[in-house]
Formats: sequence, C-alpha cells, structure tokens
Amino acid sequence: MLSCFNLKHLTAYLITLLSFSYQLCHSQDTTSVFKKTLHSIDSLVTGSLNSEGGIIPAPVFNPALGTGIAVLPVYVYQLKGVAPETNPSTSQGILYLNFTGSYLAGLKQTLYFNRNKYWLDAYAGYVSMNYNHYVQNGNIKESIWFKGFVSNVSFAFKIKDHWFLGPMFTNNYIFEKLTDRTDKTFNDIGYNWFHTPGVKLTHDSRDNIFYPETGWFSSLSYETLIHLDETEFNFDKFIFGLSNYSSIHSTKDVVLASRIFTQLGFGDLPLHEMASPGSTQILRGYITGNYLNSSIFSLQTELRWMFPNRWGFVGFVGYGWLFDEPRQFNSSISLPSIGAGVRYRIFPVFKINLGLDAAFGRDGSANVYFKLTESF
Repeated sequence: MLSCFNLKHLTAYLITLLSFSYQLCHSQDTTSVFKKTLHSIDSLVTGSLNSEGGIIPAPVFNPALGTGIAVLPVYVYQLKGVAPETNPSTSQGILYLNFTGSYLAGLKQTLYFNRNKYWLDAYAGYVSMNYNHYVQNGNIKESIWFKGFVSNVSFAFKIKDHWFLGPMFTNNYIFEKLTDRTDKTFNDIGYNWFHTPGVKLTHDSRDNIFYPETGWFSSLSYETLIHLDETEFNFDKFIFGLSNYSSIHSTKDVVLASRIFTQLGFGDLPLHEMASPGSTQILRGYITGNYLNSSIFSLQTELRWMFPNRWGFVGFVGYGWLFDEPRQFNSSISLPSIGAGVRYRIFPVFKINLGLDAAFGRDGSANVYFKLTESF
C-alpha cells in the first residue's frame, strides 16, 4: 500500500512518501511548478473510474539530508477481472537526489487479488545517504553513511474475515559507517549481506485502505537475521502496530484516527534495522535518524477534516519512548510530538490525499512532511 527508521523502512517510506520526513523548499518558481503539476495530474484523472495516476515532483529540504528533489510516478488501479470490492493495486517509483550527494532510486509494487484473499507487496532499490544522528540523549552528534541495494517481498493470504497471515523476506547488501566513531562495531564495517526472513499477522477492517473513515488496522511481525560468518550482527525484532478510525460527524467528513506503534529489538542490530522517531507512522516532529535505538514505543492521535472542495485539515499530538532492549525501558528518551497540516485530494476516486504537515518535538526539534496518503 501507499504507507521505525531502518534502511528498508526508509526506502519503502521514500518510495511511498510515508516512512521519510523532509521539508519543502519555498521558492516562488518551485511553488508555481508544483501547482501546475497538481492541475495537470488532476486533468489526467478526472472522470477516471478504474485508475488514477501521475508524476509528482517533490522539492525536499531536510536538516539531516540537505536540499534536493524527489520525482514520484504513481499509478493506482484495479486489476482486470477482479471483483469490485477488491482493493486497488499500486505501482510506484522514486528518484531522489540532493546537493550533498545522497540519492535513492527504487520501485514498489502492491497487488490485491480475488476479493482481497491474497496480496503481494514488494520493493527494490539502491540508496546512498549521508546524514547526522544524535546519541546519549542528544548530547553527541554523529555522521552516518549508508549505501547499497535493498529489497523486500511479503505475501499474505486470508485465514478468516479481516485476518491475514504470510511470510516476508528482506535482502539488503549494505555498507554502513559512523564516520565520527572509533567503535569498530559500526565504524567502516564494509559491505555485508543481511538476509532477514519473517512472518506477519494482519487484521484489517478499514472501509478504505488510503483514507479510512471507520475500522481497525493492526499488524504483528517477527523478523530474525540469518547469521553469517562475515558479519558480527545477530538480532530478533518484533514490530506491532494498531490503528483505529472513527467518524465523529454524520457526513463522515471529520475522522478521529489513533495509532500505537512499537518495535522491540533484541541482540546486536545494525544501524539500518534500528528504530527512530521522525517517520510519520511512528512519531512526527523529528528528523528521521537523529535519534536511533533498538526499540521504540509511540502513540499518536489525529483529527482529520475534509472539505467538499477536496481540501482538508489535520491536527495531531503524540508521545513516544526510545530505548534499547525492553528491560532497559527505564533509561528511555521521552519524545513528545504536536503539529498540524493540510490535505488536497489529488486522486478523488480512491480517496488519496497529498499532505503537508508541520510537527514539533523535544528540545526545539521540528520538521515538515510532504507525502502521499495519510500518516497512518
């Protein structure tokens, strides 16, 4: 679907504009181009009943990454021959470049079959990123460098009404380096393969996968690293998410959405598997990657209000705790979050919104998020 910082979630999030946070450039020329693009896409999809799509340019400024541009082709459609109640499938791409030399290129595909009895989600890409993060409660800043190939495939099948179960498998070939640290565990470990199989249990009773107005969505996954002799990392990871959506107005134009998210990491996690606030699904108001640790627990509540002319407004609050293994929760970092944003229904047939959020966190942290679809 269009939807814990780790490198695979970073890539998926950038590909889907959900996952990676960044700020818009504010030049007059950029705004003009962006408006023209919106109008062009809108003219392409008006009257479409079975598919919607377009190419979205996204100017990017992120204090951790720098200024750049992302180009995102998106196509949403129903597979031929499926029942009308089958969820729409999506084909997406991402090309991201910035002035500091970071870049990302990738593809993501989500397919729904046979009245949602089966679905397949896969992505693959190449990433090279340089940015900063903070350790010891934000007292020390370090520079991180990632590069390499990332991929993931997951499959789920329906086991009963609203319940799905299936395997998942991640393959990453990654070089990662903390350029300011003398700890050889992370400093220039070279390229390594990370093979991470897992399994996911999902419950989905939402009335719409892109803009739910009622229902629940939850998932519980377990992943474990296949230990190889050439790498010293070895870990297990549990991820749980629970979201609820309730209409609080008779016309369903006002929705209250809430989400709980937690990642519990055990063992020695590489940097790209660690959790971090900043991703919209976890906690907004932070630069993704500035705070990293093995585990996180967060809560968010958001009020969504859509107007008849495609525009909307959101306001949200949240709180989280970042820590190492669960037994060390007492030494966690507290992470408050508050913010607001606007929405434009760019693809009305499937209720897909283009969003711009401003959020604020602890110690003056702030970030702006430009994204396709809702935060959760």
